[in-house]
Amino acid sequence: MKKPIYKKWWLWAIIVIIGIVALSTNGGKKDEKDLAANSTKKESTKKEEKKEDTKITYENFLNIKMGDSLENVNKLLGEGKEETSSEIGGTKTAMYAWKGKGLSTMNVTIQNKVVTNKTQLGLKEGNADVNMDKYNQVKEGMSYDQVKAILGEGELISHSKIGKIESIMYSWTNKGGSNMNATFTGGKLSLKSQFNLK
Repeated sequence: MKKPIYKKWWLWAIIVIIGIVALSTNGGKKDEKDLAANSTKKESTKKEEKKEDTKITYENFLNIKMGDSLENVNKLLGEGKEETSSEIGGTKTAMYAWKGKGLSTMNVTIQNKVVTNKTQLGLKEGNADVNMDKYNQVKEGMSYDQVKAILGEGELISHSKIGKIESIMYSWTNKGGSNMNATFTGGKLSLKSQFNLK
């Protein structure tokens, strides 16, 4: 079963980059009064962002549990921005986003008033030590603990649970950016992928 496009981590990375580029371009000349007012506004916005950013952490991402209410998530992170919303056959689904420091983001999907999916990008710095040899030792059907014995602790990238189907994706990212991802469905490795490992 393919993931909907809005649940792909790379899509959110592209959206964040486009947003930053759009915000950083200045669309016209402003007089000194406008510039001074804008500068003051930016400074106060930066202070507010710093306060908000402290809540958007990897630790808080881990603290969000499947089945939590949006109210509990908002208490933990502050209010998120609704990105998408739909209702099909009486099932209401909405995805909320939180921006952290730099390009880091966190998304939470609420279905019928409870958390059914969470994803994050950039909340933890990569410091893994993975290579093609270790990648090849990881086999389909292994448990997370078996994979962890080979690769070390993984970074939780996404977790979803709809009904009885639970899927968890971990990433191991080296300092240079090369990485491997492993998806566990029902507690067993169902998919692995790698980028630029040697």
